[in-house]
Amino acid sequence: MKIKLMLVIALVTLMSVFMSGCGSETKLGYLDAERVMNEAPQIKTIRDNIDAKNKEIEAKETDLMSKKATMSDEEFKKAQMDIQRQYQGLDMQYKSQVKNTMDKVLAEVSTEKELSAVVPKTLVRSKGMQVQKQEFVVQGGIDITDDVIQKLQ
Repeated sequence: MKIKLMLVIALVTLMSVFMSGCGSETKLGYLDAERVMNEAPQIKTIRDNIDAKNKEIEAKETDLMSKKATMSDEEFKKAQMDIQRQYQGLDMQYKSQVKNTMDKVLAEVSTEKELSAVVPKTLVRSKGMQVQKQEFVVQGGIDITDDVIQKLQ
């Protein structure tokens, strides 16, 4: 009996949660992320900083290749792995900085425009070596691309 009562209470609670959201209007925004990545100055600055660090690593790699003949195989492989780790670290740093910057700006724009959700304008699918882009727009969605680029000045 207690189990049935608990299930009924849980069901009523769950239904009230769902019903409370039914009266509110859902507003969707969409974003052309490719355009933001190409036009936003803050993103360009992040990319430029990472590119500069990337060139430093490339110089180390070139130096390593010139010293290869004087190194043992084990030393060379260890140095090569270290360089590879540096490249991976840069990639992770770039993705993290871009994600954090975009998350912050998207949250601000979403709040300002009272959006329920933001979706990408372009869906990118990968099939093996082929990348397919498919554009879609939610019916009645609000394009926030210009707002995001403006905030990233």
